Amino acid sequence: VVAAAAAAAERGDGAMGDYCSVAEDAKVARAKLLLGEPLDALSKNAVETLDLMGHGGGDEGAMLLASALHINASLRQLNLRWNNISERGAEALALALRSNTTLTSLDLYCNSIKDSGATAIAKALSDNSPLQMLDLGWNNIGDRGAGALASALKANSSLRRLGLEQNAIELSGAEAIAEALKTNRSLASLQLARNPVGEAGAVVLAEAAQLCWSLTTFDLMPQMTGRCSTVRSNLSLSGFSIPEEEEDLNQEFNAALPAAAAAMAVS
Repeated sequence: VVAAAAAAAERGDGAMGDYCSVAEDAKVARAKLLLGEPLDALSKNAVETLDLMGHGGGDEGAMLLASALHINASLRQLNLRWNNISERGAEALALALRSNTTLTSLDLYCNSIKDSGATAIAKALSDNSPLQMLDLGWNNIGDRGAGALASALKANSSLRRLGLEQNAIELSGAEAIAEALKTNRSLASLQLARNPVGEAGAVVLAEAAQLCWSLTTFDLMPQMTGRCSTVRSNLSLSGFSIPEEEEDLNQEFNAALPAAAAAMAVS
């Protein structure tokens, strides 16, 4: 690939398209080599769980896996954490979700699917009934993606756990999710920790969560801020006890962080 880049540079701009094609082909070839055994197992319906954390081949790997999922009838759980998957890979996986009838768990934590990828997956949720666990934490998803997922929650009746921690969801996204919680009757766990929803967003989410009788786990730990009032308000809504003294409040909040981080790490 490096040699192709050098040759393209010597020939001028007209050759860069050829180089890009060579580079893409190299990425696909690498993904096929990396995923050879998993893809073979999927083609034979011989696997129920695939843990490809950090070894899924990026967007090219996601697209190869998506093609396999269109016809696979055995896979139940797919872990694609830490794979540098962007909107392109997420859109391919979303298309596969629309036709796949067996996958119940999809973990995309710490990729980069952003709003476009989240929106594509949200649309698939309306068509996909088996999926019960979806983790989209740490994917740079903002209000647009959150709004799309909220719309999906109004129509979907099978999803039980949704992870959206460490994203970029603000007030309008929080309001959209809150509205969906008022009518959703299947979601049991919602992770929204460390999103900049603000005090107003935390309030509407907490109020809506009380109306969602199926919801048993609701994580709304706030982002660290310098405003004690924000920390106090969000801690209260998240089920933490609120000491009278601000110093005690800060100590309790800081003491809770390791446990919360550990809980997210094993979730």
